[in-house]
Amino acid sequence: MRFALNPLAEHSAYTAEEAEIVSCESAGRARHEISRWPGYAVTPLRSLEGLAGHVGVASVLYKDEGERLGQRSFKALGGAYAAMLCLRSYKGSESPTLCCATDGNHGASVAHAAKQYGCHCVVFMHENAPAGKAAAIRRLGAKVVDTPGIYDDSVRIAANTASERGWLLVPDTSDDPRDQTVSHVMQGYGVMVLEMIEQFATTGSTPSHVIVQAGVGGLAAAVAGVMSDHYGQKRPTLIAVEPEAAACLLESNLRLRPAKVAGDLVTEMAMLSAASVSAAAWPILERRIDGFLAIPDALALSARARLTDPRSADPPIDVGISGAAGVAGLMQICACSRLSRLTGLSQYSRVAVIGTESGRDEVSRYRP
Repeated sequence: MRFALNPLAEHSAYTAEEAEIVSCESAGRARHEISRWPGYAVTPLRSLEGLAGHVGVASVLYKDEGERLGQRSFKALGGAYAAMLCLRSYKGSESPTLCCATDGNHGASVAHAAKQYGCHCVVFMHENAPAGKAAAIRRLGAKVVDTPGIYDDSVRIAANTASERGWLLVPDTSDDPRDQTVSHVMQGYGVMVLEMIEQFATTGSTPSHVIVQAGVGGLAAAVAGVMSDHYGQKRPTLIAVEPEAAACLLESNLRLRPAKVAGDLVTEMAMLSAASVSAAAWPILERRIDGFLAIPDALALSARARLTDPRSADPPIDVGISGAAGVAGLMQICACSRLSRLTGLSQYSRVAVIGTESGRDEVSRYRP
């Protein structure tokens, strides 16, 4: 386990530069569109009183994305929204082909958009991507292409192939800090954040802390961006959680610039396995995330076991290992007096976490 405070974190007014990436306004435009999609519904915000008592905080609010748009992941919002905008701006004479790389959920979102628009979709998946996720993408009618190496290799291969063949690339990460399609993905995620803000208002309790899991950083940037835009100087303390095996945000924070980590990136938190932070998300992450926590797989497995246990004090929740990473981070911080002190977590804290996905497609970490 590793933790680093962000020396550049700000509670100042949200900047125009950040708003170009994601804001309340752009997330609102995405919600105007997405709210008209078949199957759209606001996902529940659950109060986990048993967990709050167990870790010693005042409350834990859990945004449950396990049924989002029938895809069982928050990523159903981002990839499909960005793909829709790509298709609307397409000027070619031939039927377009959507293309992306994925650990699983982003590819399903893009494939879903292709199915709705009746066009082709090709999804590149690296050799350690989960088998259940690949099967779900194929069921949506997309072609899955196996690629050697890690997630970042599949991102490169997808981009090169799309350029060579004239396909429409819908990435959720980019080396280009001004990549508009990646920003559109984050704006789609912002729909979930707007829902959360409205749900907090209904409960009459704004969280003091938000703990959010991170892969390339798109979700963390969407949460940090929209909440910073909405709450201003009174925004919650924001903590990003990622696997020890793929802690690219923490490493970037230590170097004060987007960084890449080495290794095979194999982790049980397979949806968070990425070597490089998204340059498109970094301008928000470097200013608005207060702390970066890298956790071992065992903590995520333990958190998932508690959330899914019918014998626990809270009703069981359908959640995957990656989906439980935010709760794992909360449990680790509260179990460590040093981390609690550094992050300001106490018995009076009101904490929000996100259950980013269902566990129903987690058949195996490896494809046969």
